[in-house]
Amino acid sequence: MAIEGLTQEQVQAAADTVQVHKFGGSSLADAFCYRRVARIVTEYAGASDVVVVSAAGDTTNRILAIIAAAKKPGDTAAILLEQLEKFQLGLINELLGSDLAQSLCQLSNADFERFRRFIRGEESISRDAELLAYGELWSARLLAALLRKQGTRAEHIDARDFLCAEDAPEPLIQEQVSREGLLQRVAPYPGTRFIVTGFIARGLNSESLTLGRNGSDYSATLVGSLLDAKQVTIWKDVAGVYSADPRKIERVVSLPALDWSEAEELARLGSPVLHPRTFQPVNRERMVISVRSSLKVENQQTRIGQFEHAEPRGKVFTSLSEVVLFKIELNDKRLVDQLDELDLEPIFSWTEPEKHHQYLVFHQNHLDYISRWLEQIDNDNAVTQIRGYSMVALVGDRIQETDQYTTFKLQLSEQKVRRFGLGEHGNSAIAILEQQLDSRFLNRLHSQLFNYRRSLGVLVLGRGNIGSAWLELFKQQRDRINQVMDVRIIGIANSKRLWLDYGGVELNAWSADFDRLARPYVLTELLRELPNAPYDELVILDLTDAKPIAQLYPSLFANGLHIISANKRAGSAHESLYHEIRTIQHEYKREWLYNTTVGAGLPLNYAINDLRAQGDEIRSISGIFSGTMSWLFENFSADTAFSDLVAEAKERGYTEPDPREDLSCQDLVRKLLILAREIGLKLDWQDIEVNSLVPEHLRDISVAEFMQRRSELDEPMNEMLESAAKDGKVPRLLASFSVSEERRVKAKVGIEYIPAGDMLANLIPGENIFVIYTDWYSEMPLVISGPGAGKQVTAGGVQSDLNQLLGRLSAIS
Repeated sequence: MAIEGLTQEQVQAAADTVQVHKFGGSSLADAFCYRRVARIVTEYAGASDVVVVSAAGDTTNRILAIIAAAKKPGDTAAILLEQLEKFQLGLINELLGSDLAQSLCQLSNADFERFRRFIRGEESISRDAELLAYGELWSARLLAALLRKQGTRAEHIDARDFLCAEDAPEPLIQEQVSREGLLQRVAPYPGTRFIVTGFIARGLNSESLTLGRNGSDYSATLVGSLLDAKQVTIWKDVAGVYSADPRKIERVVSLPALDWSEAEELARLGSPVLHPRTFQPVNRERMVISVRSSLKVENQQTRIGQFEHAEPRGKVFTSLSEVVLFKIELNDKRLVDQLDELDLEPIFSWTEPEKHHQYLVFHQNHLDYISRWLEQIDNDNAVTQIRGYSMVALVGDRIQETDQYTTFKLQLSEQKVRRFGLGEHGNSAIAILEQQLDSRFLNRLHSQLFNYRRSLGVLVLGRGNIGSAWLELFKQQRDRINQVMDVRIIGIANSKRLWLDYGGVELNAWSADFDRLARPYVLTELLRELPNAPYDELVILDLTDAKPIAQLYPSLFANGLHIISANKRAGSAHESLYHEIRTIQHEYKREWLYNTTVGAGLPLNYAINDLRAQGDEIRSISGIFSGTMSWLFENFSADTAFSDLVAEAKERGYTEPDPREDLSCQDLVRKLLILAREIGLKLDWQDIEVNSLVPEHLRDISVAEFMQRRSELDEPMNEMLESAAKDGKVPRLLASFSVSEERRVKAKVGIEYIPAGDMLANLIPGENIFVIYTDWYSEMPLVISGPGAGKQVTAGGVQSDLNQLLGRLSAIS
């Protein structure tokens, strides 16, 4: 049908390109929330999308309180209005600044002046909806202005300008005139984001109407239907729909998809996330509803639409702690006929013909409505209200064909079941219980229904050589690992950008996806979100060399995260920070594994801990701790310039980004500290004797300049080589510490001359060697040697730490 002023192409373009987004009051509770919503709209909504908003925070309740107080003597209404005005004007000024705020404040001041006239009795406003509508109007105006301030084309629309409805307990939308009005406002302006008021409409007599409970969600799908949009996204404070209410059940599973019939049945049974009316306007063959979290945007989302089901499956376990039964006398035919006209569907119903009774079960929230209706029809005591009942239900496609249905019935056999049966369309199994619900019973039942398996979310910090190699290794071993726990990579980050997806990132083309999907982040801000991720356990893989991340280890532990670290900065931190890290780790009972910080993939820390667990005492550890320095010195000869070897090692990825970290022995000092602390010694930086290979004049210049001037290393290194050769020896960079009987520690790092035939002088380039003397290994030391550098062996060591973590977590589950 043609629409005045629009071409068919404009109408079709709106249907094909415009999507609808809805934000509720909790998503707009304060200025911080407004900015978050503005960011979501900018980044996740299309340039021509429509945004439906509710009143900010508890604004609607505040207006209702003002209306109620205005009917009573005293100045309570004026005080409440002053508080509301301060809140709204405060939002405007904080978000927009003085210049941009001026025009919006003038509009709001006029609105509040109308409230004051109403309170003083100078203006008669007979319908509450006329005042309630201001809540949504203020939100729409402010969000549109904030977007404009940030450089986005945005305008607000008062839904009463297009949404026409006939007044009724649930207003009846006049679809054709409403559709024409909305399209005339939106379709001619592609590239503009329109912010539309939810919850309100205009009556046939130009009066303001509200759309009732859950009116904003309904407004969103209604707007989507009028535009013939393909998708409506409802942004809430939860990340979609779960296998149970996470406020009641401890270990819930997020659901990627629900069919229309499943979603509607769940809503009918009292879902806190979904409301039945939300689905009324939807074109089920075209539209998809997405439920996402505005608090944790990257979280899993639930898509509701028309999907093909390969097999029957129970998806959601839901419960109501209190429901109300009404027993109806079937002998009263007049009452039975009137019940057929009741505009409210019961949750469950059944008939007992032998007793001439019918039972209707309603949600506790509907009790007042039912009671008033019964008073109006004069039921002559043919209806009995029965309290003290509860409900549990399992929702899913073809539920009776599932193994979960059998489990559900079996688990309920020990409970006081008043009635058990299927929902009308066969996609739910419902039990009415003569008992209060116990949280332990609910958690046990959910666990039995969904065969719960513990989950671990992994956040990878560092996507360089080691991070890239480990991600490829994990991809190869994922199936084996997931036999132990449900392990998913939830994020990959470098120093500036993060790709986060709580549903699990796809690793097949992760590098290209990172470039496309990663966004700027601040780790300290991310820490506020991570503890709410939908996983039983979380671990950060710190595959960086970043000191700022190491300084955050106490916060990571305090926020419930385990750590696997290839970063040596925390284990070798100054004693005060190291003590804080260990204290917080033990206080919060978190795991910290860091085998790769010394010896790459070698099982050095495991061997040391095993010796100590058996009762042995370690007296000294010495050797070549650096694969980088091993490679350099094993290749160093009179025929090779040391500076050229440094450049080659850097190019191969053997050195730290700044080779001076290796040459100055700082990296070796870190490893020495980590080993010493691993056996309980108190050792700090100032306690270690260090002989650096970097001349003083090369220490404080940039990396680039150092690499240009690296040939200045050659003369002193050649002198060292020649000096050692006079005695038939070769120079090697060694680290060592020893512990006396009195527990005094002597530690040093530097060049030593080793006989040319010694095992320390004849390693494979890149090999590490650790010589360990203990009480038990006092005459012949324990020697551990192997590759000490390289991304593959280090990635393997990280994987070994992950396997260790999974074993420990499984043991305590």
